[in-house]
Amino acid sequence: MSVKWGFLGAGWIANRATAPAVHAAHNAKLFGVASRDAARSIKLEPQNVYGSYQELLDDPQIEVVYISLANHQHLEWVSRSLEAGKHVLCEKPLGLNALEVQEMIN
Repeated sequence: MSVKWGFLGAGWIANRATAPAVHAAHNAKLFGVASRDAARSIKLEPQNVYGSYQELLDDPQIEVVYISLANHQHLEWVSRSLEAGKHVLCEKPLGLNALEVQEMIN
């Protein structure tokens, strides 16, 4: 059984590190990617490409969301991912300050 990952963002770190790691894992699958640029999403070789971040979160098959968006977007998309019932792995920094991180936890 493979854990189905969804990526929000298809930038450098996702391309160079995270996507290759998920593809190499025997118990993980890159199920979907949503980014501002569909061509960059396709380059990560997911099973699905989504037209929006929310569309990815709305897919009940996605179990874990990896967030590699710009730092100022982390609060919104970590919160939305958690509200959608997903597990979350977020690039550093988790939030811009301690108040943002506390808001994510609450």
